[in-house]
Amino acid sequence: LSLFFSDLVSCPAPPSLPLSAPPVMTYAQLESLINKWSLELEDQEKHFLHQATQVNAWDRMLIENGEKITSLHREVEKVKVDQKRLDQELDFILSQQKELEDLLTPLEESVKEQSGTIYLQHADEE
Repeated sequence: LSLFFSDLVSCPAPPSLPLSAPPVMTYAQLESLINKWSLELEDQEKHFLHQATQVNAWDRMLIENGEKITSLHREVEKVKVDQKRLDQELDFILSQQKELEDLLTPLEESVKEQSGTIYLQHADEE
C-alpha cells in the first residue's frame, strides 16, 4: 500500500484549465429568444393543425369509400345469386325445349307422311 500512495504523491497533477464563467444573458436577449421560440411553436402548431385537418379529411374519405366498397360487394354478391338463379332457369328452359323438340320430331315426320299421302290422293283424283 505504501508504494501505491507514494506513486500518487509523486504523480504531477494535470494542468488546470481556466474556468470560464457562463455567458450572461440579458433580459432583452432572453425575451427575444422566447419570442422567437413562440413564433416557431405557433408556426409548427399551424402546420400540425393543417396536417391534422388533411388526415381527418382522408380518414373520412377512406371510411366513406370503405362503406361504398362494402355496399358494392353486397350488390355483386346479390347479382351472383341472381345470375346463378337465371342460369338454372335457362338450363330448365333448355331441357324443356329439348323435350319439346324430341316430341315434335315424330309429329313433324307423321305430318309430312300424311301430307304426302294427301298430295298423292289429290293427284289421283285429278
